[in-house]
Amino acid sequence: MGLSKARPVRAATSTYRWPVQLTRPNVRDGWRRGLARTVLLLAGAALLANAGWLAITANLTVGTAMTALVGLGCLAWGWWLPRQGRRWISAVALLVCATLVGMAAFLAATGSRDDARYDEDAVIVLGAAVHGRELSRTLTGRLDAALDYHARNPSALIVVSGGQGLQEDLPEATAMQQYLLGHGVPGDDIVVEDRATSTEQNFAFSKVLLDARLPAGYTVAFVTDEFHVYRAGRIATATGLVATHVSSRTPWYFWPPNYLREELAVVLQWLRPGP
Repeated sequence: MGLSKARPVRAATSTYRWPVQLTRPNVRDGWRRGLARTVLLLAGAALLANAGWLAITANLTVGTAMTALVGLGCLAWGWWLPRQGRRWISAVALLVCATLVGMAAFLAATGSRDDARYDEDAVIVLGAAVHGRELSRTLTGRLDAALDYHARNPSALIVVSGGQGLQEDLPEATAMQQYLLGHGVPGDDIVVEDRATSTEQNFAFSKVLLDARLPAGYTVAFVTDEFHVYRAGRIATATGLVATHVSSRTPWYFWPPNYLREELAVVLQWLRPGP
């Protein structure tokens, strides 16, 4: 018998794959991502609810639309976050959020520092929304601030400035005049400017009326919400008015639409030549 050839013996190889060990950094990263996703989804839902509520109960504005868009953006970001593969997208989104929050903080801090001396010759109350014939909370707040100013400086003329917009049954200035008369301000102390539809027109048209009533060199204070003071002050100066300001506080549920809209307006103001 012949000897058979020995077959080479192959080393046994294992196909078992060891599970990936969950290290502490991996757990911490997952926890942070889950928390960020929860915050984004809650913020998005809250902003959308705020926009929807204001669309129903108040006038439709650019700010309301911007609030809805930001809310949708937060929901999309929160949904996409666990699936992301490119961190630069989150970095850009975080930069946008930080910019919006930073600008809002700047506008709030600037507008909250009132500098009225209470010896001005006139006070200009900038108009805000009227729902049909009912004054908005924003406009009521401005008028109450004007009443406080009037109590400390009763000799100053009060200019109520605001035309008639969509969803308004009368000019804002007329509604403001009625409110002040109902709170005891003499009619002779009120000057009605009922054509303006922008902050630029508020000051320009009010200046024409005051130029006809006051001697040269007069001074004014203006009343508006704190988020609006920065831009309004620049416009007043560009109009040729020597102006101080008194601020009214924005109700918290109006913060998203008012600040988002104002931030856009401020950026556009910076981009335009002039003030």
